[in-house]
Amino acid sequence: MGVVWRADDQVIGRQVALKEIPPPQGVTGDDRAVYLERVLREARTAGRLNDPAVVTVYDVVSENGATFIVMELVEAPTLADIIAEEGPLPAERVSSIGLQVLGALETAHAAGIVHRDVKPSNIMVMQGDRVKLADFGIARAMDDPNLTMTGGIMGSPGYMAPELFSGSQPSPATDLWALGATLFHAVEGRSPFSRETTAATMHAIMYDDPQLTRCQGPLAQVVLGLLTQSPEARLTVAGTRELLSSPVSDRTQVVEQHTQVVDAPTVQVHAVRRDTRPREPWQEAYPEEAPLAAPAPVSWGEDQWDTSSSEKKNGNRKRVLLLSGAAVVVAGALLAVFLILPSGQEGEAAGKPVANVGETESQSVIATPVMPSSAPPPSSTVSSAPPPSTVTVTKSDTPAKQPKPPAGQQPAATPPPPPPDKPQRNLVQITRYNHPKGPHFTATPNVPAPAGFNREFPMGWLVADAEAGTKRLYACQLKGSEDRMTSVDPNCEGHTKVGELGYIFTSKPAGVNSRGLFRCTYSGGHYDSTDSKCEGYTHEFQFGYILV
Repeated sequence: MGVVWRADDQVIGRQVALKEIPPPQGVTGDDRAVYLERVLREARTAGRLNDPAVVTVYDVVSENGATFIVMELVEAPTLADIIAEEGPLPAERVSSIGLQVLGALETAHAAGIVHRDVKPSNIMVMQGDRVKLADFGIARAMDDPNLTMTGGIMGSPGYMAPELFSGSQPSPATDLWALGATLFHAVEGRSPFSRETTAATMHAIMYDDPQLTRCQGPLAQVVLGLLTQSPEARLTVAGTRELLSSPVSDRTQVVEQHTQVVDAPTVQVHAVRRDTRPREPWQEAYPEEAPLAAPAPVSWGEDQWDTSSSEKKNGNRKRVLLLSGAAVVVAGALLAVFLILPSGQEGEAAGKPVANVGETESQSVIATPVMPSSAPPPSSTVSSAPPPSTVTVTKSDTPAKQPKPPAGQQPAATPPPPPPDKPQRNLVQITRYNHPKGPHFTATPNVPAPAGFNREFPMGWLVADAEAGTKRLYACQLKGSEDRMTSVDPNCEGHTKVGELGYIFTSKPAGVNSRGLFRCTYSGGHYDSTDSKCEGYTHEFQFGYILV
């Protein structure tokens, strides 16, 4: 509303901004008086505010039939200019800008003033992202009479709250709605409800839900909370400030470590001896030997050991004597094995472990225990438990070489092992980045983003290895330009190939969650999106499908 001039204040000696407010064409009589009153009201309204985020108004002057508002000169682009040049802004930056605008609105609301036209083009962003909220030209004091000349609705349709279209009066809640639409525009790069016609825009505001594609975390809660249809349910100033001031980034989720101690019985695990020597090729037809189980505890009439306390005292001595007798029996059995071998095999047998005799896993040798002459008589304590009459000699280790099967006899067939489970896919995450100057870049761990690019958000997953129904996706850079793009053409459509990102599905894969990946363009160049409408910009084509 109006044209802004640079001027010199010769009285104070400073440069100021002169906002010329020419009367609309055809406005005469009473309407002209109402118009002039509106101009004066803007000056009075802005002059009542004392906030670092509000453009200061110094004076109002009339010259040659024109009316000027003398204001603080702010030499800075608007938020709309920055978005048009850089594209969607990082969430941290948008949150900082939003906090400052929120403070300016809170100051205005405390003074009884509703701005009524909060939008990106009315927010000046200075160096260091300091903000000035400008253009209180249609701001109205909440206790002023209605000064609308024709009874129409004043404001920018794309940022007006839905209740205004149904005849409700402007309120602080309508400014908060406009702030939510402004933050949406900044972080998403497009107006949330802008359509081809004003009527379509109004319909979208009243009936459509905002669709966030980049924004996440606390900032997303702010945007959706401010763009709530009901003014009563809309996010408040305090709630907005708390979320925008959150120290947690909109894309960072802090997961705290938590260790839960669960009571369970103590389990002892014993190492099992396994053969580490290589197997002969012909042995592969035989199954691997089962690991030898730990020996069971010896039970030599344990019930008799506990019959009296006097016998318990001699328990250790009894066990020693019994085990000694068992050792003698085993030695006798081994001696018998050597003696019964033919004399022609003595040399061969001498060089092999006794456990190798025969082809079975274990062998039983029947022998009569030989008691040494110094052993106590049968009436002694040792005879209280009957000695064993059978000794089982079991292999304690697998030999280095086992006998080959007889000629003409094939080893017994063993059932084939079950087919291995299908290996899980090796996936790589695909993430979108942008540069403050505008270019976008789609990256994976195979092709990281260049220096200077800021991470926007992860879009999904590519397959790391080729499989049926996939094709390779390439990162490319346009020749003679900073613009980047993604392509399925190995030659990058005549441009420079940066790297190979991974594999994308050519059709929707079965049994897994997936979504389309599209190439889009806007004034700043190319970018990829999972939104088929390219987030409000130009849709070129679909690459395929990525996993989610």
